[in-house]
Amino acid sequence: MKVTHKRKHKATLLDKSTYICGVLLPVSTIPQAYNIIVNKQTAGVSLFTWSFYLLTSSLFAIYGLAHHEKLLIVTYIPFVMVELAIVLGLLII
Repeated sequence: MKVTHKRKHKATLLDKSTYICGVLLPVSTIPQAYNIIVNKQTAGVSLFTWSFYLLTSSLFAIYGLAHHEKLLIVTYIPFVMVELAIVLGLLII
């Protein structure tokens, strides 16, 4: 379902905030990937959980691409990349 605004040409503060969060959330996951891949620290990290995150993020990214939902694309494609790095790091280490 696409949200329509009375003033389509002006993004609201909420719209802008969601894009900022959409970028910051995947970025906040990078330290976890770094610890796994570079420092080889996997204690307390669940392969099942991160695989599930990867699956759900992939579905949201595909949905966003299929429906041309920019916010979902901006948020979930970076999530897929970071989560894939974490899962691969867990499998390799």
